[in-house]
Parts: sequence; C-alpha cells; structure tokens
Amino acid sequence: MWVFGLGRSRRRIVNDFVAAQATMADRAIAYDAADARMFRRLCSYGAIVDDGAGRYHLDADRLGAFRGAVRRRAAAIAATSGVVASAVAAVTVFALAE
Repeated sequence: MWVFGLGRSRRRIVNDFVAAQATMADRAIAYDAADARMFRRLCSYGAIVDDGAGRYHLDADRLGAFRGAVRRRAAAIAATSGVVASAVAAVTVFALAE
C-alpha cells in the first residue's frame, strides 16, 4: 500500500528536522531528502521553508495545517467510497429480489 509509505516518508522527513532542531529560521539545515516527491510536497505547502540558500527549516503551524488537509482528504475519499459501496449493495439486493 503506497499510501502508508507516504505517511512514513512524511514522518521520516519531519523527524529529521525535529532531531536536528531545525524548527526555526535561524536553525535551518541543508537537507537531501530520500523521498524528493514528499519533500517537494511539504515545501510547496509551506511546512518546510527554504531560506533561499539551500537551507530549510520546519514550520510547525503549516505542518499542522498540512496534516489536517491530508486527514480531510482521506475522510472525503472514505465517505465517497462508502456511499458508492452502499449504492452498489442496494442495486445488487434489488436486482436479486426481482
């Protein structure tokens, strides 16, 4: 399941920044991510901030907003798939009843 890999990748990146205490601009670090796609995604959302000199720091507020957006998206997908599964089950039951 690649979805679980994305969460693991995000956690690994965040843990690297927290371990290096790079949570403020004056503590920014140079970082070479193993998962460049997730790193770019965090950067584009603003959870990882580039200082312009190839050094990055973690913005905890934006990271919280990013996690909330991911949760909302996952909930919407789960709800949609639940509605679709219910509709398919209803159609199947009505087709069998005829």
